[in-house]
Amino acid sequence: MKTTIFFLIFLFYFNSSLTKDPHDDDLKGKNLICFNDSFSVEDWGIRFLRDKKVELFSLNKSFYEIYKYSRKYRTDVNNIIIMKSEKIEYVINRSRLKLGNKQCKIVGGNPRILLEDRIKSLKKKKIKNNKL
Repeated sequence: MKTTIFFLIFLFYFNSSLTKDPHDDDLKGKNLICFNDSFSVEDWGIRFLRDKKVELFSLNKSFYEIYKYSRKYRTDVNNIIIMKSEKIEYVINRSRLKLGNKQCKIVGGNPRILLEDRIKSLKKKKIKNNKL
């Protein structure tokens, strides 16, 4: 009897750990750019890869440097959840495409290249009013 109960509990636990959210979508091939007009807030590029992997690119506007991070993601009906070591690091609202205080948009190009173009436009914007 104890063996049967143990087996049923084990089977239930094993089954529940394998269930997936029906809205856990594969976003492979999709790209986002997330901007904020402030010079003190980083811009982000996000590139969704296969096997639920994602590349994040952050643009430091003070030093004009782009940093790359590799993470995993999952989705539910409302959010895209980016995780670092199985802990939630970022959440993007799927209907508003908001990442914290940054507005995101879907783009067709490589986010890293788009951020490199953003560096050029930021440099021009900062020196626009210089007289010398």
